[in-house]
Amino acid sequence: MRKLVSILGLGLLVSACVGAGAGGGASATPGVSGGTPAPTYRVETGATKLILRIGDYGGFVAPGYQLTRLPQFALYGDGKVIVGGPQIEIYPSPLLPNLLELHVTPSEIQKILAAADKAGLLGPDASYDATGIADAGTTIFTTNVGGATHTISAYALSESGTTANAADAAERARLVRFRNDILNLSAFLGRVVGDTLAYEPSAMRMFVGLASATEPSGLTRQQVAWPLATDPATGGTSTGIEGLRCIALTSTELAAFTTVAKTANGLTVWAYGGGRYSVSVRPLYPDESGCATTASN
Repeated sequence: MRKLVSILGLGLLVSACVGAGAGGGASATPGVSGGTPAPTYRVETGATKLILRIGDYGGFVAPGYQLTRLPQFALYGDGKVIVGGPQIEIYPSPLLPNLLELHVTPSEIQKILAAADKAGLLGPDASYDATGIADAGTTIFTTNVGGATHTISAYALSESGTTANAADAAERARLVRFRNDILNLSAFLGRVVGDTLAYEPSAMRMFVGLASATEPSGLTRQQVAWPLATDPATGGTSTGIEGLRCIALTSTELAAFTTVAKTANGLTVWAYGGGRYSVSVRPLYPDESGCATTASN
């Protein structure tokens, strides 16, 4: 059976307002302007200008998985929001992840940032640890407001770890509330956020290694022809993981690869010049480019 799982209650997503981003001046408080009781948070309004990103990194997972990990939420200056969409629970899973593009208005960007401010995300960089749990991931909140980048991290934020510091425990609780609110965006904004579109990246990282010579039990792997002129054995750059290379795809190469990849899965074998290769991918977000050396950029 196939089940659809949505992290955002996508049954509510039906109509969208496209925003041009939030503006703002400056005051004595960094990133905030205006003399009204409700502050205005100054952000850049370009389509590639990241305002807020929430993502999980690290933990006890395979190194290659770290390279393909996607943020849970990303908001940009033009009001674009990128989130994960419903995923088919089937093995092997589709090669291309299902990403959705939503849109929020300038006033809604301000509402999101006010909540981020209340959650402590616009202050000095900080890290909140937990004890009593091993090998968990770290949730990282990145905001760009008032010309400054703020990074707040919390280890094992989704786990039942404890912290001996009462102040840190309170900060972690604020982060959990904020993340839960933002990942339920329709309820947080008080309107259905939708007219959801598939997010179509303009660039992608493709990670290539030799395919296993052993066939999975009970499965016959799909085999397709390598669609690029780039040699998968020597093209791109090393990832630092033995036998795994990264090839950055843009323009015509991305189009050629995507045409084939739409029907491929995680076990598909890519054939080129007598070699057999495996492929995993990381679609790039508007503020990203090239082959990064870590999973968090």
